[in-house]
Amino acid sequence: MNANLNRRDFLKAAGLGAASLAIPGCTSAAKQFTTRAYKDKPNIVLFLADDQSIDDVGCYGNNAVRTPNIDRLAEEGLRFKLAFTPTSMCSPSRSALYTGLYPHRNGCHPNHSSIKPGVKTLPHYLKPLGYRVALAGKTHIKPREQFPFEYMGLKDERIEKFMTLARDKPFCLVVASHEPHGPHKQGGYKPGQIPVPPYKVDTPQTRQQLANYYTDIDLLDKEVGGVLGLLKKHNLEQNTLFVYASDHGYNIFAKWSCYDAGLHVPFIVRWPGRVKAGTITDAMVSFVDVLPTFIEAAGGKSPGDIDGRSFLPVLLGRKKKHHDVVFGAHTTRGIISGRAYPIRSVRTRTHQYIRNLNPEGMFQCVSTHGRNYKEINDGVWGSWKEKARTDTFAAERVRMYQHRPAEELYDLTKDPHELKNIATDPAQQKLLASLRKKLDAWMKQQGDSGMEAEMAVPLHKSRSVTKRKKRN
Repeated sequence: MNANLNRRDFLKAAGLGAASLAIPGCTSAAKQFTTRAYKDKPNIVLFLADDQSIDDVGCYGNNAVRTPNIDRLAEEGLRFKLAFTPTSMCSPSRSALYTGLYPHRNGCHPNHSSIKPGVKTLPHYLKPLGYRVALAGKTHIKPREQFPFEYMGLKDERIEKFMTLARDKPFCLVVASHEPHGPHKQGGYKPGQIPVPPYKVDTPQTRQQLANYYTDIDLLDKEVGGVLGLLKKHNLEQNTLFVYASDHGYNIFAKWSCYDAGLHVPFIVRWPGRVKAGTITDAMVSFVDVLPTFIEAAGGKSPGDIDGRSFLPVLLGRKKKHHDVVFGAHTTRGIISGRAYPIRSVRTRTHQYIRNLNPEGMFQCVSTHGRNYKEINDGVWGSWKEKARTDTFAAERVRMYQHRPAEELYDLTKDPHELKNIATDPAQQKLLASLRKKLDAWMKQQGDSGMEAEMAVPLHKSRSVTKRKKRN
């Protein structure tokens, strides 16, 4: 596309008149139009944590973890109580975030996989609106050519240079941290002082792993503080829409699942002068809604062919609700040590329905077969199995993690940690039928063939999988 067409597209998007299109070349008048059009466009920063559960942030009620910078964001902005990723794995979660499409529609439903050819991503939408668009840190997206970010590392000097390179143009910057993803550091917290989530088995190994994970959350929070500091240093705070989120929850019964601990994520928005400080919303939003929200905040129009819907009215205080339900999907083939165990879910404000498409199978992942990944697993699963010999709760948790019924239903108001499956309760059958119907319709709309889609995914070529295949 030539320069004149670029300028034409931009001026049209900016809402400038036909006279503007007659300006030849790059005259001073055109520059004035450009500057004027950019002036009211906010900078956008999305800070994305890696494997941090919603319950492991101070402002979400955890008094043991130290997250002063994230907590300050909540004090200065809007904290979402009901924000969700559609899948609790790195690559599919990020691809949904950047495309506005659920995993089976964008093509990246297995981990470590690619989106479909022709699928547009965040840079495709924001660049025509005049934005410089960059990604600093973790990528985990493919193919690279369909994600035309300006790529850089997490070094403060690179981020600072990008923020200040062209002050006459707005920027969108994704800062994708590697924290608190394992392997973890040690020494920041005492295991005995760590709260063990009710859905996990309390063992010394569990506590040590959580203590190490919390140590990495300290590092994460410092990274957040560094980016906030750069915005303040260069007087960019007032015109910057800043979003903090995590890609999904942490480890057993969270990551690699459709349980709330995996899909329910922290999500905080600060936008001085536009988003009211110190507020909380229970509007239900999904990662697929982030892309259209950014587009609309940048002055563009949300595309009609994506799954997401802009929640800008929620940010601006014009609406209190967004979705009635959100959906989840998990493809187990393709993860380290994974086998065929597809999972789908639909979540309302009060209930979660989960469908396990291969209940006769056995769920497994790196946590259950981690001998070659000790730095990730830390012996936690083995400690659960050992405790299960004498402890009823541990035995139930071990069994449930690997052998699940075809359907699960949880009342999240009474049972937020999803410990009591009420799918067989006669009083819940009307609700169950309704949620089944919603999930069926969504899978059809997504082109999701369920077990067939799962079996089309190659197994992950990890060392542990290769060794087991030889033994089998």
